[in-house]
Amino acid sequence: MKVVITDHRFPDVQQEQRAVEQAGGTLVVAQTTDEQQLAQACSDADAVLNVRAQVTRRVIAAMQRCRIIVRYGIGVDTVDIPAATERGIMVANVPDYCVDEVSDHALTLLLTLSRQMNAAISLAREDIWTMSKMPPLHRLRGQTCGLLGCGKIGSLLAGKVSALGMHVIVCDPFLSEDRARDMGAELVSFDALLERSDFISLHAPLNEKTRHILGKQAFPKMKKNASIINTARGGLIDEAALIDALRAGDIAGAGLDVLESETQVTPVRKALVTHPKVIVTPHTAWLSTEARVTLQAKAIEQALACLKGEVPYGLINHEVVKSR
Repeated sequence: MKVVITDHRFPDVQQEQRAVEQAGGTLVVAQTTDEQQLAQACSDADAVLNVRAQVTRRVIAAMQRCRIIVRYGIGVDTVDIPAATERGIMVANVPDYCVDEVSDHALTLLLTLSRQMNAAISLAREDIWTMSKMPPLHRLRGQTCGLLGCGKIGSLLAGKVSALGMHVIVCDPFLSEDRARDMGAELVSFDALLERSDFISLHAPLNEKTRHILGKQAFPKMKKNASIINTARGGLIDEAALIDALRAGDIAGAGLDVLESETQVTPVRKALVTHPKVIVTPHTAWLSTEARVTLQAKAIEQALACLKGEVPYGLINHEVVKSR
């Protein structure tokens, strides 16, 4: 049995090493995102774990005996799921390892934007102690938080902002009216979400339908005093259009933990990171010691469970099991 980790950002993979060796197998850490190197490293793997590496159709085609690909995380946009399904390879994620951390981080970004903390901190550092230099501030109670997507993380955030006196509206085609009502939220259309929200927090998966869902057509529909929070996937936002919207005054600000351009330095990324109305954190919303340990443990557990003939709890492509 051979388990391959394509790439990771952890201090170590000792948990995975112990688990695989106890199961009588071998763990290989490729630590690459190059497609050709990935295809070679995964060719004789029984299970593959990945973080940022793109497990493409070409990489999957090279897999001679792989039975499962597990994403270290919630999003699975790094894996070509249709290609894996065609080959009868299970694809799984870890859907519950950091829901508290990410919802807390989204709330932190919302509060930081609401209280204009960037401006306040800058004034204090310049030893300017006067209200006249501060941007306008508005009471959070009574404002509207719009959630684009409302799974585990969005649901937790809904409860947290409701406790602060905010009204919650949700746009999610998979959320029932009953579930929305139980959360104390109102289910609305995408356009209504844009038009009514004072803050929009993104919690949707990245796919063909959601890529750049917030772009040059969406921003003008938002309130000019509205802000965006993104702790989901960078590709949900057209970053060039976001810069234009901020410059034009179509929206008030953004709090971003994920960027489409985070893997490479680009002019757009630099503009976002340095913009006075934008708060950028380096994809750390998920991070805590507890979350990291849980993520690594649950990822390798699912891989080994599959190799023992069990169905992993984070399985994405259930049709593979049905076909078997």
